[in-house]
Amino acid sequence: MTVSPIDRNRLPSISEGVSLFASREWSELYVDHIQAYGLFDAAEQLQGSFILFHKQKLGLGYAITAPFAPHIGLHYKQPSEKRVSQQGHSKDVHRAIADFLKARKEILIELALSTEEKDSQPYVWSDFEVKPRHTYLIQLDRTADELLAAMSPERRKNIRKAQAEGLKLCRTEDVTRCLGLLMKTVERQDISLDRGILEQLLKSPSLNSNRAMYICEAGGKDLAASLVVWDKNRAYYLIGGYETDGAHQGAGTLNLWQAILDAKERGNSMFDFEGSQLPEVERYFRGFGGELHTFFQLSRASSLGKLAKRIKG
Repeated sequence: MTVSPIDRNRLPSISEGVSLFASREWSELYVDHIQAYGLFDAAEQLQGSFILFHKQKLGLGYAITAPFAPHIGLHYKQPSEKRVSQQGHSKDVHRAIADFLKARKEILIELALSTEEKDSQPYVWSDFEVKPRHTYLIQLDRTADELLAAMSPERRKNIRKAQAEGLKLCRTEDVTRCLGLLMKTVERQDISLDRGILEQLLKSPSLNSNRAMYICEAGGKDLAASLVVWDKNRAYYLIGGYETDGAHQGAGTLNLWQAILDAKERGNSMFDFEGSQLPEVERYFRGFGGELHTFFQLSRASSLGKLAKRIKG
């Protein structure tokens, strides 16, 4: 198994059943800095792919998971239904990626695998730092009442209070309206974020059938915005924002409850909160009653890379 750059048009389409973040539609969000990579077998046949985001700090290159994506969109064919064969093939795939990345000259490489990838050994063997990260996944093969009952009392209270006090929820195509709330929160929390890519994420025609923006309002004032995207199997909560002036604890929760119900109605099997390392955010997500899942973050950094990582932007 070998790894080589490929044209993004060779990436699979969402319609082929791959993860949204493995698709060429997702890659179209990024005008620059994105590169697709192919996995090739001994006969030089394309067997899979993944996506990396390349940029520079301190005049030196780094490679990371694409902004707003939870993982690198690794997708590959399994040649057999036997577990032993599948595990061996996955090992070969990850060994090829680890060897490819180790040979590169970037000062910093930092990427994440999906929750479906269980094997991080080849990266450990190639001197990557491997850290477990966590997300909550809600299985949607239950009734709405069962999903609500699985939540914490606090989350159910948030929803009931928002409904009782007349908060209104809508799905909107108004990018300006949604972006305003998101950026207020980004600036208030001093989050490093590429506004240009966020705008593309909100308005790109390639995601028109795989994106929803939710706004919760009261008295004509927007209180919270939530962005959700999806593929065939999963819906993902990507980013949210809220207004501090006249804030309501239930506004964002009501948005997410509707997004969960919409995902169930679409036939998605799971709703993915994408995780957070911030204790207060983790506690909030946990309250929706999902199951904790682990994924791996992989990194290699030179001394300059470690310095660059501490520099914002």
